[in-house]
Amino acid sequence: MHLSLIRLSISPVNGTAHHGVMLGTEPLTVCATHSTDLAPVGENTAHSLCQTCTRAFLILTTPPHPGGEPDLRPAVGTGKGATAHRPIPGHLMGYCGKSLDPRPASARRKCANCTALLAALNRFHRLAGEVRVPADEVRPREDDVLWASSGRGNLVIGHRRNAAAGSALCGLPLSAPNPEATVECAPCCRAWMTERERRATALARMRARARWWTQRRELKTVQGRAADLNSGDAYTVSGCLDRHHVLAVTRPTRGRRLTILAYLPADDEIVELGLHHDRLLAIERPHAPEAGMPALS
Repeated sequence: MHLSLIRLSISPVNGTAHHGVMLGTEPLTVCATHSTDLAPVGENTAHSLCQTCTRAFLILTTPPHPGGEPDLRPAVGTGKGATAHRPIPGHLMGYCGKSLDPRPASARRKCANCTALLAALNRFHRLAGEVRVPADEVRPREDDVLWASSGRGNLVIGHRRNAAAGSALCGLPLSAPNPEATVECAPCCRAWMTERERRATALARMRARARWWTQRRELKTVQGRAADLNSGDAYTVSGCLDRHHVLAVTRPTRGRRLTILAYLPADDEIVELGLHHDRLLAIERPHAPEAGMPALS
């Protein structure tokens, strides 16, 4: 029977959590952190997640970019002959966490931190065998998630999150997703209904824009990171064949997760999506506005 990837921590309520498995009574983490005090903890707790485990989770769950990717890339701002880094599948980010250049590397010298995480993952697979991990959700819909307020005193009421501010639509600070909430905050609900009306107004315009897209004549196509997205772009991402038409991009003041407001022709709706800052995308961008192209606003 295959083991499932779980979260492990020394403290049951806070501190640092790691991804791993339990081999009988022995904990095994993907980042090679070892302590006999590590024990399973829940998903929605106050723990911070080990950054190495976060990158390992991306390595285990993200489909590779279509057409293949080079085994090694240089870091952003360095030449092809600089230290080579192993890229996380579907990302312009190394195993070590550095942002990478789209070009392949030519250097023989490899990043020691990338090599260390590769060795840790190889050891993890050797000891744990085949492990069940959640599939990468390439279209994580932020507007489907209810959150718990900071302090986690009331887990019955769920709040809608303001992607730009990081707080609830009602203004309360948030701590973590709260999928078990049974009641939605009334002020958040009213604000969310207003937002849905705004998206409904933009829907016809975005449908027309998507229809125009198939008749485009001059289009720049690049392999770039999610951080390069602009309003008016379209993109595809590994693990999903649908084209996403970008209405707006929210760049957080901290963290590395962007919020994208995009029109999805397959679903015929505008949704709020989450993307990692360094997610590798195939981006399509018009060279210049064309006659008859619908405006975005």
